[in-house]
Amino acid sequence: MRGLPFFLAVLVLLKIEIIVGVWRYNNILEDENLFTLHNAVFLKYDGSDFVEWEYPECCNVNNKSSPNAIMKCTSPGFQMVKPLVSSPEEEEARYLFISDSFFSFIWYAVVPIDRGSTETSAKKVRMWIIDPEQAYPAEINNTALVPSTQSRYITKHFYNNGQYPVIKLKSKQTHLGHFQKDGYWEAVIPGDERFNDFHIYGSPLSLVWGTCELYRGLLLSDTGALITKNAFLTSEELMVDPGTLPVPPEGYFTVDQAALLEDGIIFRIDDALYWRDNQDRVLTEHPQLPTSGVMGIYQRTCCASNYPVQDVELSSLIVWKDNLLLVGPKQLKNPGRENFLKIVLKVPPRVTYLTASFGSHPASLATLVMYSVPGAIPRNFLTSYNELVPSWITSTFMTKFKLKDIPKGPFEMRFLESADASLLLWNKETILYSFHNDNEWGEIRPFNASHLSAAAFGSKIHQVALDHSWNMLVKMENNILFYCKVGMHEVVRLHKWMEPDSRMVLYLNQKEQINMLTLTPEGLHVQKYPMMMETKSAMKGSYHDCPFISFEHSMNTISYNMDKGDQMVQWAQIVYPEGKGVHVKFLSNNADLLYIEQKSHFEGVNSVDTVNTTFIISQKVDYSDATSYTQLTKKTSGIVTLELVPNQIGNTCNLPMSRISHFNVGCPPNRHIRVARPWGMPCEMHSLTNYTILRSVLRDPQQDDIVVYYDWEKFGCLLKTHYKNQFLPSIDLYDGDSYVRNVDANFIVWDRFGRKDYSFNATMRQVACLRESQTWISMLTGGKSLEEAWGPENYRTCFKVDSATYVFNVKILDPNYSFCDLHAVFAVQTYGITIPKYQHLTTYVAIVFTLFSLCILGYSYCRYVTIFRNLLATKRHKYE
Repeated sequence: MRGLPFFLAVLVLLKIEIIVGVWRYNNILEDENLFTLHNAVFLKYDGSDFVEWEYPECCNVNNKSSPNAIMKCTSPGFQMVKPLVSSPEEEEARYLFISDSFFSFIWYAVVPIDRGSTETSAKKVRMWIIDPEQAYPAEINNTALVPSTQSRYITKHFYNNGQYPVIKLKSKQTHLGHFQKDGYWEAVIPGDERFNDFHIYGSPLSLVWGTCELYRGLLLSDTGALITKNAFLTSEELMVDPGTLPVPPEGYFTVDQAALLEDGIIFRIDDALYWRDNQDRVLTEHPQLPTSGVMGIYQRTCCASNYPVQDVELSSLIVWKDNLLLVGPKQLKNPGRENFLKIVLKVPPRVTYLTASFGSHPASLATLVMYSVPGAIPRNFLTSYNELVPSWITSTFMTKFKLKDIPKGPFEMRFLESADASLLLWNKETILYSFHNDNEWGEIRPFNASHLSAAAFGSKIHQVALDHSWNMLVKMENNILFYCKVGMHEVVRLHKWMEPDSRMVLYLNQKEQINMLTLTPEGLHVQKYPMMMETKSAMKGSYHDCPFISFEHSMNTISYNMDKGDQMVQWAQIVYPEGKGVHVKFLSNNADLLYIEQKSHFEGVNSVDTVNTTFIISQKVDYSDATSYTQLTKKTSGIVTLELVPNQIGNTCNLPMSRISHFNVGCPPNRHIRVARPWGMPCEMHSLTNYTILRSVLRDPQQDDIVVYYDWEKFGCLLKTHYKNQFLPSIDLYDGDSYVRNVDANFIVWDRFGRKDYSFNATMRQVACLRESQTWISMLTGGKSLEEAWGPENYRTCFKVDSATYVFNVKILDPNYSFCDLHAVFAVQTYGITIPKYQHLTTYVAIVFTLFSLCILGYSYCRYVTIFRNLLATKRHKYE
């Protein structure tokens, strides 16, 4: 059977509460930021007993007797809206918070399809500004490729007033938008969609898109499977060829779990794992996947691509089967890898795996196990594992509860992104929590109910959804929703939004908005859920409040690099009513790797207190006299996770999306040095093929001269200087192609090919050495090469010119300068005297000239003697 879709068979028995009807609302773009005085609110009632809408005097409704009405308000604040019905059961009122925001515009961005491009090709992004109330339908439906006339006018107005978008990627790269004559900005971004989580800023508008392939999704149901590649803007039925696998008698496979890898999908069917490749789409038993005994799988939920670990691929999948716990990467197919799954834990027969999850730190994972002894009550234990430092640690979490208070499985577990290990553990009825390394623990309950299921008329927990602003939604099988801030122990029941028999799941999209995916006979319906509007309405007039007015901080980048001697300043500000005693906590793991100095400034005005806190983060370790430089470097490097949080929170608090950052204490990626070309010095390229070094100028004597073939790609351009000029290399530090600073540390220079016909022009006395400096003679012992003989590990500070081509190695020696092995190559060509290849001819000419001079002198001497003798003979003859 070809093209057979997968079906997820789920039988659910619901205890349905009697509901008269359900009503909801939205705006034209279903965006919570657009519930303003400028924008209309669309009211909708589902039910047969509707009479009319009840609303405040400051709002107008176009037709209050229609179940589908449009409301606009003229005053900001909470507005009570309620449908009046004919049945005895009254509908609940909502308090809709209408903002008086001056801006009612929003960014629109689209990537036009280029049929000639691939997934890794660079992409062009078009951006413009729209007014939702006047936008064209194509802009509302997110299908427009060019702005409408009104949007073009608004965008040009912003452009003329100096506004422009800047795209900021997760990789910290920024890309400017360039204005086009058709009324939009255009920017080019990398084509790898895994890194295209970007924000547009430049005005009070923003757009977020994609995070670690969140645009890909798979929806399993009892009527089929839907897959999306664009965050459910569109979706299609997932077709799978069963290949040689026998199809069950019922005509479909019952899928228990699935995991989306980069190159395919893993399905758990019964106790076996099956593979569907993205290319051939055939369901197969893969030789690297277990075909029996599998009890569960778990795919990473938080993106780990920005975790600054180097040369290590963190796992993306956990599999537990029989007595084994295994982990696997994000791709199944890898020719250079022997096994896809790796065993990280093996337990005895008395231990059973209950569930597993990745931890609060991207490099950690944990599993909940049950230990059974005949005649005794089984005990549950939570144990965690670190992939970077392979070791297992048992948590005290489950020991905090009495045995009778521990709920029964099956369990699901999810850790929260945090500097301290923090997790949620739930079954079908209740949720347990443990925050800050088991220092805070308990059960999350609704008001006046023993557990969540009891408050939902016996319905079971279907889904727990979390966003990056600490908001948690608990969806029950009958679609009742509960809400709380992560860290609170009490949930609030929200207004009814969906009929209890609707087949719906929650999905967090790229704008951190909760979407409701509802499967109907007509297909999949996607609707944004105004969570913050609903929570404000549900808690209006209740005892729930926030202990502070505002909280913000500057630590908004997911990862930072800290090299030796680096220093960074972060700040946090919290504003709160007088007497609340709120302050900022700075949580960390591996805190001994960084030195953190904290300074706070307090100010109180009109019963409002403000605390501004500055955190000075630095790496302060002296490596200069280390007994073992290598061991000390390894001990003082690693990854530190820092978290900024208020010491008190409440369910009504507004919290920033970013709260944690990872600090890589070590060598920053792609950090290197370059020798800067002095200003005005010529730099020639491809002007030389090879050159000769005389054997007489080599450090190690050779029988013949050596010929060096010049590698332009490796050595770079030739710096040309006169042989009488002094040349001091100026070294610059780079991260990739980004300039960091000029290097002021000590360094050594030596010719790459062993020539010694150069010299240095400063003495130990002139540079103020306090002890004898190290030299090549003193360091070249034990048969070491030039590269190995001298480096940061054995450097001790002393405080402390020919016509030819030189290729120099330069190496930073200062052990306190960087974790990186900083070295570079540069080439210098001197000029101004006779070129060395004519040196023998010069010698021959000199010898000939000397011999000729001697001959002339000899002849002159002989001639002089002859003349002198003739004069003496003539004089003698005269006197005779």
